[in-house]
Amino acid sequence: MQFLYSLASFAHLLAAILWVGGIFLVYKVFRPVAMQLEPSQRLTMFLGIFNKFFPWVWGFIFVLIVSGYADWILRLGGFNSTQLYVVAMEVIGWIMIILFAWLYFVFFKRFKKYVEEENFAEAGKVLNTKMRPIIVTNLWLGILEAFIGVSGAYL
Repeated sequence: MQFLYSLASFAHLLAAILWVGGIFLVYKVFRPVAMQLEPSQRLTMFLGIFNKFFPWVWGFIFVLIVSGYADWILRLGGFNSTQLYVVAMEVIGWIMIILFAWLYFVFFKRFKKYVEEENFAEAGKVLNTKMRPIIVTNLWLGILEAFIGVSGAYL
């Protein structure tokens, strides 16, 4: 049983690291470098990045949900014996998931359509005014999740 606890915790941690780390990479590394490109090249590049990264995010979300609830039930004794920090992580996690779903199903679809139509002005507006605020919000929420996950039991 101890192995299952460790496996669930590791899967959860790995999925969280890869999701939030991917957000950081796109926002703080790729974006500044991409600003040197022409808008058509930059937006086409971001479409390619998102097309590759977003399916992974859905996988990370699946792993986070399954491993998070498994850990909660198996290691922490279920929902009735939960400390506040675990509930806080659950709430923040669901906010991140909802924000990503909103980004993906509404704004990314619009962004993709505009890039494929070569309407780069509209694609840029969607990326900068709709997608980027959600990406930044999820980055900060992910960092907050990491802090709570590491320190919550000690606060």
